[in-house]
Amino acid sequence: MAGVVKIQIAESERELEKLLKQTSGPKKTRLQALYWLKLGVVETTQDIAVLLNCHRVTVSRWLRTYRESGMKGLLEEKKSPGRPRLMRSQEKLSKNK
Repeated sequence: MAGVVKIQIAESERELEKLLKQTSGPKKTRLQALYWLKLGVVETTQDIAVLLNCHRVTVSRWLRTYRESGMKGLLEEKKSPGRPRLMRSQEKLSKNK
C-alpha cells in the first residue's frame, strides 16, 4: 500500500500526550500526527492528512524531519523566507502620531 508509514517513534505515548497538552498551533498538529502513529490509529500519510486537513506531502515532510532531526527538529520554529521588514509595526504607529 502506497504511503504506509514505517517510522520508529522514540517517545512514549505518555510523553507525546504530555507534549500535546503543553503545545499549541502548528507544533501541536505535527505532534498529533506522531501520536496517532504511535497509537496505531493511522497507517498512511494520506490518513493523517485527511484528519489534519493538510496535504499528504506536508505530512511526509514532517515525518522526514522527525526521522532526520528527532523531536527537536520537528518542533523547531523556522523563519519564513524573504526580506526582513524595514520597520516594525509599532515604530510605524509611533511615527504616524
